[in-house]
Amino acid sequence: MQQKSKHPKIAIDGPAGAGKSTVAREVSRRLNLKYLDTGAMYRAVTLKIVREGIDLADQEAIEKLLDQTTIQLDEAERVFLDGEDVTAEIRQSHVNELVSPVSCITLVRRRLVDVQQKIAGESRGIIMEGRDIGSRVLPDADFKFYLDASIDERARRRINEQREKGISFSEKEVISQIENRDRIDSGREDSPLTIVPDAVVVDTTNLSFEEVVDKIVTTVKEGLSRTETG
Repeated sequence: MQQKSKHPKIAIDGPAGAGKSTVAREVSRRLNLKYLDTGAMYRAVTLKIVREGIDLADQEAIEKLLDQTTIQLDEAERVFLDGEDVTAEIRQSHVNELVSPVSCITLVRRRLVDVQQKIAGESRGIIMEGRDIGSRVLPDADFKFYLDASIDERARRRINEQREKGISFSEKEVISQIENRDRIDSGREDSPLTIVPDAVVVDTTNLSFEEVVDKIVTTVKEGLSRTETG
């Protein structure tokens, strides 16, 4: 069994709307760990591709764009694209519609995975959430979790999340978006959404936010305690 660090690396994966972001933020606060929303990085790249009107099949143009792109996330979870605060815009519909196809592009995934791994290597403990964290970004994570929920529950959460940000979509639209995202994320050739064998699977459908957070925090603390006394 791998020796777990006192400053653990925690991977949280799962489909759209499973509650990964909100749970990861609270877990990071309770455990005093750096939090990285990897999905925001893919959204930022997608936004720039949309703005520049680049064809997703144009690998040369995408590589050039990546070479000229900087993405930064601060402690307040604001996302900066080439120095511009795009925190709100990356959640808009024109980004939602393309983020899955963009994240399927191997060139994009490799570039962002390198950045994410570099951030993890420079951090005293970190929690990352996404779709390929346990399988690709942090295969050596001390703790791996996979959050899931029924599609109706995921749609309900996404609608509430969007309303809080002043974004409005119908339930039908949101379910369609989630189903499409699931198909793309699970079917892509490069780093598909998957449940790694050593992940703790948490079905959050009938669990409260606090119950999910408590389960993860307790699992991590018990794991670290066993390491210290073992």
